[in-house]
Amino acid sequence: MNKIKRWWNSVSGRLADGTQTKDITANELCRMLQRCPVCGGEFGDHDYAHFAMTVLGEDRRGRVREFFDACEDHLWQEAVGFQDFDAKRDAIVAYALRCSRGRIAVLLERSPFEVYESDRLIACDVLDDASGRELETLIAQDNWRKLNWT
Repeated sequence: MNKIKRWWNSVSGRLADGTQTKDITANELCRMLQRCPVCGGEFGDHDYAHFAMTVLGEDRRGRVREFFDACEDHLWQEAVGFQDFDAKRDAIVAYALRCSRGRIAVLLERSPFEVYESDRLIACDVLDDASGRELETLIAQDNWRKLNWT
């Protein structure tokens, strides 16, 4: 779990002392989405949080299928249990996007380990209010970041 937290802090722009730097993840999410999938507007007053991740590979097909099923079926307690990380393998990363209107969307991103490959958005699901609230309660308040496109 500590490896994931260190990785998350390194790409989300939050330093160990709590100060902010340029948020690479926010920029990439904004680039891929262009507009908020909930309200159709820009990203002012929007937040996002990483909540799950699994590693891709031929030997992990079953685990990846379980991850997709948990996200697709809105089994958030099960989904947040996926915290697999391997710096030398591609991954599927799950983010929650909190719109300024209060609704939540789930974003699934393919994140390649090769630095020359771009991240790709592979799924976006705007949640109903109940499912969004359920997911939001599972994400620690200090894991939410401002979604700023710079």
